[in-house]
Amino acid sequence: MPRFVRLSLHLCVALSSAIALSCFAFQVAAQRDASNRDIEGKIIRNAKATEVLKYMNLLADPCNNFYEFACGKWPEHQPQLEEGDALISVQTQLIQRVQTDVQRLLDAINAKTNSKRNVDKRKIKEFYMSCLTVARSSDMQKNFLMNFVKEYNGMPLLSVTNWNINYDWVQVIARLRLNYGFDFLIGMDVEKKGRAVISLTEPKTTLIPRNLCSAGSALDADKRDAISEQLQTEVSKNLQAWLALRADETDRVAGDIIRFEFELCRFMREEESLPPSKDSKSERIVYEGRDLSDLSKQFGNIINFGKYLDISLNTSTANVEIVMQSPRYFQHLARVARNNPKPTLTNYIMYRALSAINFPRDEAKYPPAPYCTELIMRYFPKFIGQLYYSSTNISYHRSAIQADLEQLFGTIKEALRETLNVDGLPENARRIFQNKLMLYETLSFPKNKNANLRDLPSLERRNFWLMQDIVMKYRGYKEQQRFYGGDAEVDENSVEYTDIQMKLEENGIVTGWGILHPPFYDYVYAKSLKYAIIGQRIARELVGAMIPDEEETEITRDESVMEAFNNISECYRMQYSNFLYNIPNEFYNTSKLRELMTDSAGLNVAFKAYLAWLESVDPSNREILRRETLPGVDFTNTQLFFISFAQSRCYAKYMSEPPPTFLPLGTHTEELFDVNGVLANNVEFAREFGCTPGAEMNPDEKCTVY
Repeated sequence: MPRFVRLSLHLCVALSSAIALSCFAFQVAAQRDASNRDIEGKIIRNAKATEVLKYMNLLADPCNNFYEFACGKWPEHQPQLEEGDALISVQTQLIQRVQTDVQRLLDAINAKTNSKRNVDKRKIKEFYMSCLTVARSSDMQKNFLMNFVKEYNGMPLLSVTNWNINYDWVQVIARLRLNYGFDFLIGMDVEKKGRAVISLTEPKTTLIPRNLCSAGSALDADKRDAISEQLQTEVSKNLQAWLALRADETDRVAGDIIRFEFELCRFMREEESLPPSKDSKSERIVYEGRDLSDLSKQFGNIINFGKYLDISLNTSTANVEIVMQSPRYFQHLARVARNNPKPTLTNYIMYRALSAINFPRDEAKYPPAPYCTELIMRYFPKFIGQLYYSSTNISYHRSAIQADLEQLFGTIKEALRETLNVDGLPENARRIFQNKLMLYETLSFPKNKNANLRDLPSLERRNFWLMQDIVMKYRGYKEQQRFYGGDAEVDENSVEYTDIQMKLEENGIVTGWGILHPPFYDYVYAKSLKYAIIGQRIARELVGAMIPDEEETEITRDESVMEAFNNISECYRMQYSNFLYNIPNEFYNTSKLRELMTDSAGLNVAFKAYLAWLESVDPSNREILRRETLPGVDFTNTQLFFISFAQSRCYAKYMSEPPPTFLPLGTHTEELFDVNGVLANNVEFAREFGCTPGAEMNPDEKCTVY
């Protein structure tokens, strides 16, 4: 046999052996990976079982107070709360987990690298390091703040800033929006679909907590005085720390600032907190930019809308369409601005601006690293989201998780489609809803892979206060881009990778990656847990599109359908009002009512989808079915579904002392109803836990939709 033939045969044999060994090695590795995943899955399941039982109060009656049954011991395992501390919930803990992950990423960035690819990372790192090391009270800070106040026409408290009685508050708040995106006194939304449309709105942010700042906020005098005193003290101490002032100089001003905002709140969020008025369905008021002088005249020329928009957007708005939202608020704003002294108006605006610039005083509650991380996430959400997504260390490939979520999405969408076949729903309405449901095709992650900071100037060799000013003006500049059709860096209506939320968009649901962590989600979790938490949120978003609102066109013409939905909404309203106040006509927050409807309906649909998945499993596949419960947890898989839903909403809040048992309303909170109220309206829940008709968690009259 020729030598080259023998060599070829040897090579073929060797190659075949190598391939065989390679395949064998691959099989061994795959088996080892499968074995490791199985071991890891058992560890996670055992840990989850321990967690579930740890938080439950098994002595509580699930048919009387399911929240206490599922979450009764949750507060015992949380940090000790003090007066003024924010509520701790599973949701807030998940947010903190994401922030901790981002903080690790920021710590790991090498700021000394010269690679062009890492220029953006260096900018972020420089700002982060400067934030970590800056003194919270220094001459450098005071000099910057003093110059800032001078730049925006001064402040009566500070004579050296040359404030005068001709102070033009509209011009000042417009410049603050142009440079920093602040929405003090006047809010503004910009939508760019072909022609730009600007909506004039109430401001989104206030000093007073949102739930207390509304037209329908009912506070007794004692409670209002206590809140006012607490806020005034905070404002006064901040002004002393920031501007080196004395208490006798700041106490009165602080009182004026809080009283001014409480006055503004009287006409804010009317649609959320008051019963609908007779003209609530009137068409929105639309103006051309060139007509804004006429609009200003309607408000006694107290608010120069043309000046505000032209300065805010740094361009003429003569040919822009303007939509006036909340006209009653603007009428009230004009009245308040006319009746209050100019110093009060000035102090309010400048305090709001200084609050946005300065660190919180209490470093014990707001340590530098977490606070600076939150600051960077606020200013650079798209860039940080991209960094987070590309760097997140997870046990399984994202493609596997995506496939898992898509399976949940598909099953839930089908379950919702089936519920539309109920008797009594008019055929026209069924067709409209089914066509709408078909539009939502996918569940996806945010698409901001090309996020960059090329437009952000260099931050090298600058002090923190100048850095922050550059960063905030960069954010303001990016906000303007929405008017010109560009991509804004900060968009409150979008979902980022780091978000703990899902949102329905034009063709499906976009989910943040931050929500896909324990205890909300793990790839190895049982389907009972996945459908109860992530599945319920997917269903909630889809259901929200199936509940008509005032912007509907086709469905709102069907009076029978609208009457049915209005009756359901009224059912929830009375339930919620009776629960909180024991008065059926006290509560009118339409946003909260819609949230309750979508939460309840989302849970119904998620449970139906879970049952459909169970039916699709081969009964002989005992391994899969066994995983639907947790080791050592003596509850069925369907009971575990409802326990998991409840435990995703556990919370702890500060109480000076427990409310007396003879005043049960003292224990009734919005957070409690978010669990008990939702479950009490679920027929399957009562069946699973054997609650007798008429029990607290199984009322005779249920509010149900879908």
